[in-house]
Amino acid sequence: MLTQADVRVYWDSIEPGLREIKNQAKPEWRPEDIYSVLLNGIAELYIDIEQKPCESFIILQEKPNIFQPSKSLLIWVAYDKRGKAADQYMDYIEQMAREKGCNKIEFWTPWISLAEALTIRGYKVTNYLTEKEI
Repeated sequence: MLTQADVRVYWDSIEPGLREIKNQAKPEWRPEDIYSVLLNGIAELYIDIEQKPCESFIILQEKPNIFQPSKSLLIWVAYDKRGKAADQYMDYIEQMAREKGCNKIEFWTPWISLAEALTIRGYKVTNYLTEKEI
């Protein structure tokens, strides 16, 4: 089960997973940025405390909708060394979103396989992010 955790306590456990994601997906953030946003309460860290060592974690944020009086639960980072995280945790995350007053959950991912895995659970791909640096 996922439990909200203090990044200062679990940093050594989650940093290798963040570096793995950074190397594979090439996001704009650095692991140190993640530490900072967690420490400053901009985002929240959830870990599976039943795992020893900790190999599953999620970093999320409540995100207001600027056009409607609503908010989303944005999953910034989802890491599970074992795989099958959607099957393991999505019901819990959906309940958490409801309890936080969110009307939807969002994922930003470079991996089409994650998007496809979530469509099986009722999620729709609504946008693609395309970029060109100039």
